Amino acid sequence: MGLAACKKQDGNIIIDGQSNNNQLDIARTDTFTLLANTIREDSLPGNGISYSLLGEMHDPILGKSKASLFAKMIILEPENNFPNNIEPDSAILYIPMVDGLNFYGNPLTKHRLQIFPLDETISSGKVYYQNQNIAYNKQLSANYYGLLFQQKFDSIGYRKEKMGLKPGLMVKLSAEFARSLMQMPAEAYQSNDGLAKHFKGVAIIPENDELLPGEGGYAVLDLANNISLAYRAKILLYYNDTSTFIFGFEGKGSIVNQGKVGPYPQSINDQLNNSNKHYNNTYIQALSGLKTKIQIPYLLNLTTEGNVGINKAEIVFYTDATPNSRQFAPPRLNLYQPLNALSVRNRLIDDATQSPSTFGGVYDEAKKCYRFTVTRHIQNILNDQHFKSLNTNLGMYLAIPTDNPVIGARTGIDQSKTKLIITYTKPN
Repeated sequence: MGLAACKKQDGNIIIDGQSNNNQLDIARTDTFTLLANTIREDSLPGNGISYSLLGEMHDPILGKSKASLFAKMIILEPENNFPNNIEPDSAILYIPMVDGLNFYGNPLTKHRLQIFPLDETISSGKVYYQNQNIAYNKQLSANYYGLLFQQKFDSIGYRKEKMGLKPGLMVKLSAEFARSLMQMPAEAYQSNDGLAKHFKGVAIIPENDELLPGEGGYAVLDLANNISLAYRAKILLYYNDTSTFIFGFEGKGSIVNQGKVGPYPQSINDQLNNSNKHYNNTYIQALSGLKTKIQIPYLLNLTTEGNVGINKAEIVFYTDATPNSRQFAPPRLNLYQPLNALSVRNRLIDDATQSPSTFGGVYDEAKKCYRFTVTRHIQNILNDQHFKSLNTNLGMYLAIPTDNPVIGARTGIDQSKTKLIITYTKPN
């Protein structure tokens, strides 16, 4: 590690706990040894998220991955005298897409989806993880083959009138599925508790194992909104030519995204199986896939002559290739720290929680990089060593957030360009 002296003190940022009475000239260094490798992401919560991912992809670098949906249904307008002894006309599943950032990958790939009724009730008060299985009835299904969403729909019938729909996914359910929705016991149409006994919700599973490299992608869908009847996700059950019964989705706590990743190619497995080695190219992947671990082995050398005050610390990560319009760099990344020396679970570093406006992490399109302020994080590590003799220099994790935005993205990081830049002051 090299040190560069500098007398200019404009922009000096001293945080609580730093000495500001006996300061020498400010020093700056950006020659830290940084070690990085790709590791598996810990399984992240799959419910309680603003939006939902659906689809599958065959990534040329990371291989295959898949996002499935499981969601609890509710009744929007209970009926005490529902005609449950007749044949339905049809049933349609509709889910609107999100405005704005709503697809990652190749939007022209046709997907093969299967829709099943759930065998398990989803509880909104429980945390479900993205690697968690939820039971569904494989004996009853509806199939769909087409794009993950359409830009425009014709108006559809609703009680002798027409209902316009936003762009999204629309699937005509099988006759058997429609019949199962039409001929439940009477209590299923009278209350949500009654419905849950006989129709717990739906599973939407992508099933196309023949995708070629570069095919596939992830749609961002809006299942949780209740803005209006036309906009919200639903199943429309048609009967008696002009009658419609509608099942809605309960809310984001009862909508679960499941992510499946791999098998990975050998180049990725090499990193996963050799976590003590440094790699110049590391990866980050959504759906509880991959994250990058960064270690700063000689950071504590800053305190060999006594503790220092960190004026500013910044770390910059550059993407490893020019993103394209289909597999673009994620708009935002997060920087975490492990809970302890043996954990792959993590929490946001203190700069993210205490100074969110200056934390950073937004992708710089011009410079192809992500920039984070880590001043508090570095100072805390040095303080722990100096005042408590604790080594909390456990590294950091660079990962895709699960929300804000919701996106099924991946990216690579060129670690040969990664820089940790620290401006600090040595007390007398």
